[in-house]
Amino acid sequence: MKALNNNKLFSVLASRTLKIVGIILILAFLLDFVMLLFPFRAQTQEWQINFATQIIDRGTIPMVGTALLLAGYWIENIVTDSSLSRQSGLNLRFLVLVLASLLGLLFLLLAPLHINNILQARTEAIARINQEASQAETQLQTQIAAQRTQIRTQISAILQDEQQVNAALQSPQVPEQIRNILQQARENPQALDQIIDQQLNADALRNQALEQIQQRRQEVEQRAQEQVQSGIGSGIRSLLLSIGYILIGWTGLRNMNSLPPERPNYTDY
Repeated sequence: MKALNNNKLFSVLASRTLKIVGIILILAFLLDFVMLLFPFRAQTQEWQINFATQIIDRGTIPMVGTALLLAGYWIENIVTDSSLSRQSGLNLRFLVLVLASLLGLLFLLLAPLHINNILQARTEAIARINQEASQAETQLQTQIAAQRTQIRTQISAILQDEQQVNAALQSPQVPEQIRNILQQARENPQALDQIIDQQLNADALRNQALEQIQQRRQEVEQRAQEQVQSGIGSGIRSLLLSIGYILIGWTGLRNMNSLPPERPNYTDY
């Protein structure tokens, strides 16, 4: 008889523990859910992606809490008198099952929305880097052309006066590149444009800049592809969570009337 009472006390303790832990997990998720809503910027794609990602990552927490809570009630009903009358008012199990159904609907909606946002973000990122690359290439061409025109104007002005030529060639303040152009242009003024192009090494500068732009584009595309893979994975997890919550919620609500009554306390023990 004493052993039987000890078993009942242990079952009561286990039931209480499971229900307390389950309630804490569910409340912790709901608190996180509310906190993630702020600052509320649902109209922005970035906010939607971050919100969905974090909610999906936390999606198993209330599911575990629901399982623990229902397990606690199951243990309680094993050691209680099932002939007790059903309690009036809202049943905690009913609220938890309704919450599970709502979470199932939430994750069902998040799955396609999140994947769509991720794909759109990838498209926009690639379009943006392509635009930046085009602008950078155009800017580089403009800078090279402006530098070439400036040097040609300076060299042409100096070549008109031999004294200026000699002074520039002997001056340490004149850049070595300009002195080389000036020296070659004095010997062959007709090839001034070719000399400038050779000294500026415009093709090499252009190719180097284009390589950097291409590398930047590849990095952005790779990062966008990784985000797509991660987003698709999150979408699949969201769909699985939705199926799990819907099965828990709807199955539980459909069979609610057949569940044993919820006891108000443990005063019998």
